[in-house]
Amino acid sequence: MALVSCLITAALGGLTYWYVHEEVERQIDERIAVDARTLLQFERTHGFEALVQLVRAKDAYTPPAPTGHLAVVDIALDRTMGYIVADGQGVRRAGGLDADMPPSGWSEFIHFRHPDGRDAIAQGLNSRLGGGGYLLVAADRTAVDQIDAVLLRLFLAAFGILFLVNLALILGFGRAVRRRLDAMARGAEAIMAGDMSRRMPVEGTSDEFDELATVLNGMLDRIVALVTRLRELSSGLAHDLRTPLSRMQAKLERSAGMARDVEQQELLEAAIDDGNRLADLFAGLLSIAEIDGRRAQRRFVRVDLGAAAEQIAEAHRPAFEDSGHRLLIETEQAFVLGDQALLQRIAANLLDNALVHTPRGTTVTLLVRNLAEEIALSVCHDGPGVAVEDRQRIFERLVRLDPGRSGPGYGLGLSMVQAIAASHGGTASALASDSCGNEGLAIEVLLPSFKDQNAGLMTKASARHRGSTGFE
Repeated sequence: MALVSCLITAALGGLTYWYVHEEVERQIDERIAVDARTLLQFERTHGFEALVQLVRAKDAYTPPAPTGHLAVVDIALDRTMGYIVADGQGVRRAGGLDADMPPSGWSEFIHFRHPDGRDAIAQGLNSRLGGGGYLLVAADRTAVDQIDAVLLRLFLAAFGILFLVNLALILGFGRAVRRRLDAMARGAEAIMAGDMSRRMPVEGTSDEFDELATVLNGMLDRIVALVTRLRELSSGLAHDLRTPLSRMQAKLERSAGMARDVEQQELLEAAIDDGNRLADLFAGLLSIAEIDGRRAQRRFVRVDLGAAAEQIAEAHRPAFEDSGHRLLIETEQAFVLGDQALLQRIAANLLDNALVHTPRGTTVTLLVRNLAEEIALSVCHDGPGVAVEDRQRIFERLVRLDPGRSGPGYGLGLSMVQAIAASHGGTASALASDSCGNEGLAIEVLLPSFKDQNAGLMTKASARHRGSTGFE
């Protein structure tokens, strides 16, 4: 904006400079033309010799002392005029202008020498006299050059001042806008991280930013009210249903123990299994609701994510061996600030997900790595992958890629992984598995690294590689 403003100013300044320059030249040409017409008329009336005497008198004329500003201007202009009168043979008869006679007509650049020895340029009109001689009336262009120099200095000074003022104003305006936008961005980031109490800052200036912040705050209040109402409804519903569901399971188990008919007993046991699955579903929903509420953050401590994830992986090793999978563990000492049980729940859910949704013979790898400012926990496998368009959907609650929903699970495992990661200030994403083969899938969780500056806890340990004797 400052550059565009200055370019416009430069264009206007250049146009003004050109116009003033041309106007001064036009006025000089007009003075030359008037003076030439007067002298030519005098020559026609009084003859060539009278013109010679008049020009000599003009050269010898010394103007009186000036009495005002206009007089100074007129005298200065008179002193810039020069004349040459030559007869028919080209012999100079009068005129003090130290220059060669130019061709007939107008000449814009006539080189001459001042009485003090300085070289200069004049513009003039060479007119033919009635008796065959020539009359040159010229004006010194020094005044034009001086005016051009003054205009150029004024323009450069004004341009510089305008540029600095524009730059200061626009940078100040840009900084103010950036400050307001940064404040709104920080508020939005905090809200996305789960702090639903944050609002857009309102400074009380009643400007457009305050209007936008007010509208956004109203929208956030409405969203929080709806989410709170929905969360209370779902949590209350789950709590209310859990008690009668537990009673129903107890009655079904008692009925199954009392049943004497084998078919009746099998039906009761199937009903008990369905109730257990329903109880697990309610428990998962309640767990996600608790994690979303950020109540677990009060229990955060320093946790070695590498050791915690390895502990869970070793506990899963027998299940992987029994199912014909191969489990590899590669972890590093990596400290995060969080709840160890929830962090281990991430590893457990990812391993369970890989175990359930991959065929026999699949190699599953659990990785914990230290990155620049983050810790990466990922579980990858070389089994069937997930289409690119579905990689974001698998983290939604109750979403299952099986259209018939006949497979195991409820579609809550990865949702809980994402909720736990978000509550720890991290993210969860599905990627192509470069570590386990391009056809596989990797679920990667990135968490902020926790550094204890006093104890020096973030010294990277050497990677611990673990392998299993799985079924090939």
